[in-house]
Amino acid sequence: MHFVAMDDLAGGLKPIALLERVAAMEHPVTLAELAVGSDVPRPTLHRWLNALTAAGLLQRAPDGRRFELAPRASQLAFSILSNQPGAALRHGLLEKVVRTVGESCNLTVLHGTEVTYIDRVEAMWPLRITFQRGSRVPAHCSASGKLFLALMPPAKRDRMLRDLSYEGFTENTITDRDALLAELAAVRKQRYALDREEYLSGLVCLAVPVIQRIGRSPACIAALAMQAPVSRLSCDAMIEKLPALQDAAQAMSGTLE
Repeated sequence: MHFVAMDDLAGGLKPIALLERVAAMEHPVTLAELAVGSDVPRPTLHRWLNALTAAGLLQRAPDGRRFELAPRASQLAFSILSNQPGAALRHGLLEKVVRTVGESCNLTVLHGTEVTYIDRVEAMWPLRITFQRGSRVPAHCSASGKLFLALMPPAKRDRMLRDLSYEGFTENTITDRDALLAELAAVRKQRYALDREEYLSGLVCLAVPVIQRIGRSPACIAALAMQAPVSRLSCDAMIEKLPALQDAAQAMSGTLE
C-alpha cells in the first residue's frame, strides 16, 4: 500500500492524494495544515475536502474546522486490504504461520470501535471456535483491538476511548477506562496484546502489529493474531509462540508496499 507525497496533489491524483494526506496525520487536520508544502491553491483544497466529505470519506471533527477520516474510509481500506494483489500472498503467510504455531490465526483491521477480520485460517483441531471473514469484535475486549488502541496516536486514542461501549462479555472483560488505559500502556511497551478470555469464556488470543510507514512514522495498519481454547493453550504457553507471529507479521508488512 503506497501513500502519495503531498507534492503529488498538484498531479493527477488530486483528492485521492489529499485523502491519503489526512490518513497520514496523527490528529484531525485543518485546511491551513494541509496547505503547508502544497502548491495547490487553498480554494481548490477546500473544494476537494468538501467533495471527500460529501462522498462520506472524510468528516468534520467536533470543532467544525478540522477534518478526519469517516467510517466509509475505513470500509474502503478494508476492501483494499482484502482484494489487493497482496491478499493471496498474505493468505499464504497466514497458512504458514498456522502450521508453525498449530493454532487458528487471523488478520484484522480497525473499523470504528471494532476490529474486522479480513482473513482467517483455521487449525485442524476438533475443538476450535470459528470466526468468518468480516466478523467484528469490540476493540476493548480483543487482543487485536487493544493493540490498535495502544499503538495509535494519543489524541486519536482519547477520542476512541470516549466512544467505546465498555460492555462486559465475560467476567474478565475490562469495563473500566482507567484499567483499560493501564493495560494499553503495558501493550504499548511490550508490542503485543493478549485476550485473557475477555470476549469469550474459554478463548485466549495473542496479537502482534503489522507495521507500515505512513507519512513520517510507522503505524499499525493491521494485526496478526492467534486464538486457542484455554484448555489447550494457556496465555503463558501462547507467548512462547510470539517470535513466529512477529516473523509472519513482518513478512506481511512487505505485502502492503
